[in-house]
Amino acid sequence: MEKQPKKGMRRYLWALGLAALACLAAALWWLWRGRSAPPAPRYLLKDSGGHLALYAGDGAGPLALYDEVYTRLLPEGDVLALQQGVPVYDEAELQKRLEDYGL
Repeated sequence: MEKQPKKGMRRYLWALGLAALACLAAALWWLWRGRSAPPAPRYLLKDSGGHLALYAGDGAGPLALYDEVYTRLLPEGDVLALQQGVPVYDEAELQKRLEDYGL
């Protein structure tokens, strides 16, 4: 003959199961919510002929060329990032990045 779990143990297991189900639902909601696309950048900072250049977010341009910034003199990580294009999302970030590059 099998032993039946006590009434208190049965309630505990139900509560534990419901808590696990709530955690699973919260995790799925968090993953689903995180799938939204990031905003498109307003600008791109790129290397253009060895100088820093400002492009529109879609790559059109250059909108401005900063002849006083020689990209070859920047740290290697910055040079590689500028070759790919550094996304900039607003004017404040643009000013900060330009200051970081020496303007």
